[in-house]
Amino acid sequence: MENKTLKVGIISLGCPKNLVDTELLLGKFKVANVEFANRLEDADMIIINTCGFIEPAKEESIDTILNISELKKKYPNKKIIATGCLVERYKDVLEKEIPEVDFFIPLKEELQIPERLGLKIPKIDNPYTTRVISTPKHTAYLKISEGCDHTCSFCAIPNIRGKHRSRTVESIVNEAKYLADLGVKEINIISQDTSYYGIDIYGKPMLWNLIDEIEKIDGIEWIRLYYLYPSTVNEDFIRELANREKVVKYIEMPIQHSEDKLLKDMQRGYRKKKLEKILEWKEKYIHELAIRTAVIVGFPTETEEDFENLKDFVKSAKFDWLGIFEYSHEEGTPAYKLFSDNIPKEEKVRRKNEILEIQEKITEEKNKKLIGKELEVLIDGFSEEWETLPIGRTYRSAYDIDGITYIETTEPVKIGDFVKVKIKDVIDITDTVGEIID
Repeated sequence: MENKTLKVGIISLGCPKNLVDTELLLGKFKVANVEFANRLEDADMIIINTCGFIEPAKEESIDTILNISELKKKYPNKKIIATGCLVERYKDVLEKEIPEVDFFIPLKEELQIPERLGLKIPKIDNPYTTRVISTPKHTAYLKISEGCDHTCSFCAIPNIRGKHRSRTVESIVNEAKYLADLGVKEINIISQDTSYYGIDIYGKPMLWNLIDEIEKIDGIEWIRLYYLYPSTVNEDFIRELANREKVVKYIEMPIQHSEDKLLKDMQRGYRKKKLEKILEWKEKYIHELAIRTAVIVGFPTETEEDFENLKDFVKSAKFDWLGIFEYSHEEGTPAYKLFSDNIPKEEKVRRKNEILEIQEKITEEKNKKLIGKELEVLIDGFSEEWETLPIGRTYRSAYDIDGITYIETTEPVKIGDFVKVKIKDVIDITDTVGEIID
């Protein structure tokens, strides 16, 4: 197949780690001089990078595949490829149930899709330095490892992605330099367990050694840490975070629950006391540290008392941001074998909504405390409703996840600028309004 005659469209679903995989694939197509279609209707080939982590993600992926398959009725020559986590888990079933899809490609062959299509691909020494960034050009994800060594009873990721495999410091730093050359100012470090980085290949945690090298790169202003695991976050880690100039005072660290019985049944490897210690270290070293976390409600062994205790913990911990997930009974996980999915859907929804109500009050209260404060804001774009109104984020907010700041200004600003803003108001619980100051 001639590269220049092929138009490709790609849909990426799921988490930022999956998005990086999509961007790597886009990079290979770009190196091959393949044209990207602006509309899926114009694409000769549509690739869907699926998510298959929990039930809602699986449903979204299947719905997307079915919707794209409908295009084939109108455009019978169009080819469809599905890859990603859903395909890794259910390839055989999908091939039987959705014959409209031409190829279901497992994860280990994902980056070979261009070759599978018969395209001529120049030799690429490091695919991470040909990535096509799909986020705004000033912010990008940096995936430092693949897979996970933890055996959380509810989680299918080790079955899908395999054991933890760290990339070398050299490989990651080369990619970070490539991103900086593209104009990236904010590096978002991601993996399944970021604080575990390096143990498998260097015999010791190497995250801060890696960050030492990234901090030296010209153009990188903010470094943000995602997917920390409480077991590998200790006092030294928080102290180190406090002393770093470019690492923003923000961490994403899912706790999943507060109660020891649930943490044991979830096979999380830590207990409530560890969570309380992390919060103590936060107050001791970085009072202003913003923490995003996540909890699961409706786990099979969660009693009403456990749930009430979780609510109390959320109230006292006062996390800045909180994701709340209903337990998803996933085939192949330890919990699937050990427990029945005995808590009704409506009960899971009730518990989720009660936690959400608590967290919304906390988030709004924390945002109101920002009123009058002067904070640095990174401009992400402009409001969809008011096209001349800039929007951005303080250090407290991760891209595309947390609240935004609307910026009142009479001076022109550009996407990717850092500006000093005085916070004036809070809107819609999660968002703030500020004005640029000199």
